[in-house]
Amino acid sequence: MPYIEGDDLHPKSNVEKMAAGTPLNDSDREPWLEIVRKVAEQHTVEGQFNLGSEEEGRSERGCHGVVISCSALKRYYRDILRGRLKPASKDPSDERLPTHMEPPHPDVLPTYFVFIKGERQLILERMEKRPGHFMKAGMLDSQLNTLESPEGEEGVVVVSSEEDTESQVNRAKAEIGKMVGSWFLDFLDEV
Repeated sequence: MPYIEGDDLHPKSNVEKMAAGTPLNDSDREPWLEIVRKVAEQHTVEGQFNLGSEEEGRSERGCHGVVISCSALKRYYRDILRGRLKPASKDPSDERLPTHMEPPHPDVLPTYFVFIKGERQLILERMEKRPGHFMKAGMLDSQLNTLESPEGEEGVVVVSSEEDTESQVNRAKAEIGKMVGSWFLDFLDEV
């Protein structure tokens, strides 16, 4: 499946705000979350119709999804990403998608989350090792204060930040496979 870094989808105003050390609020994040959902929909549709090339990592059968990393800190944010609702605020000056672009029914593109659960100190150490990233380590506490743990929500897999990446990926694939069905694991083995 194609991989997209959600931070690359932030509007310029969000990047500037975070680079200046100012935490984002709901009205900053909402348009970005809508963009993330739309990009997921677009990549999935393109993959199903086998648009794109082998060099881009698409199989001959086409892609049946996309992996996007992002900070989906609140259940409200995750519901936007699931396609279950549009953001509450509708200030016309916001960088929003047009209102006519209603999200499709969430069953059209089911969404699953992998929550990498970790202790503050470990996360901070890893953030400090990200050279050149616009979100500085000093903003970690604002994110942790905003976080509403997704543990126990439908469609969420929890992995430990202390596990190595390969173990996290294997656990996520196995758990999502249980939620989706065995065809998912067979598909992943083919790509």
